[in-house]
Amino acid sequence: MSLVFLFSCDKDSPLNPAGACFGGNWSLQYADELETWSNAAQAYADDPTPSNCANYKSAAKDYYDALNDVYDCVPTASRQEIDQAIKEAKAEIDAQDCNQQ
Repeated sequence: MSLVFLFSCDKDSPLNPAGACFGGNWSLQYADELETWSNAAQAYADDPTPSNCANYKSAAKDYYDALNDVYDCVPTASRQEIDQAIKEAKAEIDAQDCNQQ
């Protein structure tokens, strides 16, 4: 499961009147973590070792944690749904057993 925020907001936006949405380009705030997770997923797909699995799980969690940096940009009405999706995604990652191939 992968969550990617595609909303944007700026200082004049009713979604974020304080203007703390990274100039409307908040995907840059988690792009590195998303790329790292993608690379870890590819490495694990190519070589499903326990080490690559652990790297995949760690990168996934880092990505979901990075989403917290843009949390203030999320419309208030969507926050509960996003919180739930992140919790479920983290639970799925935690449930993956790296010792089984």
